[in-house]
Amino acid sequence: MKFIFYIFITILFFISCSKNTNKNIGDNQKDTIKAPKNSFIEKKNCLEQIQGYKDRYGIIFSNYYQDEPLSFDFDNNKTIDTIAVLKSSYENGIGDCYPENSDSDFPVLLISKTINKKSKIFKIYNNVLKCNTPVYYEEIKINKSGFVISKDLIGNNGFYTKTYVSFRTNDFYVDSISAESWGWKQYKKTIQFKNKTFKLSKYKRTDIDSIRNILDKD
Repeated sequence: MKFIFYIFITILFFISCSKNTNKNIGDNQKDTIKAPKNSFIEKKNCLEQIQGYKDRYGIIFSNYYQDEPLSFDFDNNKTIDTIAVLKSSYENGIGDCYPENSDSDFPVLLISKTINKKSKIFKIYNNVLKCNTPVYYEEIKINKSGFVISKDLIGNNGFYTKTYVSFRTNDFYVDSISAESWGWKQYKKTIQFKNKTFKLSKYKRTDIDSIRNILDKD
């Protein structure tokens, strides 16, 4: 009888340990952003520089990316949150480590929220940003209501836009887009969006090109 009792206790012990282990694993699991499968980086010294991962902003991402963070309190709860841009390492000037698809390897926009002094990933946007080039420059700046995405196409046919983004009802929305053309047509115009109609998740990096085509026809 004692033998059966000990077996029963042992089984309960292992079941309990198994549940605790699974719970801990689940608590520690995080989303992971891996290097693009089609990055085509072949040089050994380049591959060595992008091995491994970083654990920041409540997410794990490949060393293929370099992060550019900005601090802001997007929900006005007096806690500092973070917006970060993940750019391919070669875009920030790591030697000659340029893959064949460098013109289509777009940056990733992350927004993390601070909860109990720990960063938790809040939003991931894969389709918002483009790569900087000698004639194209993007920048994110913080303002009182959220942040602004500046997209500047420089040169003789210059086109400059600012996309104003704010946080409302637990999501990010595009409030307005201001455009200034110094190309074959010159104008300054602002497109306003009604409250809570244009989520940032619906915004695409190609929208600015579409807007320019429309405004140039006016």
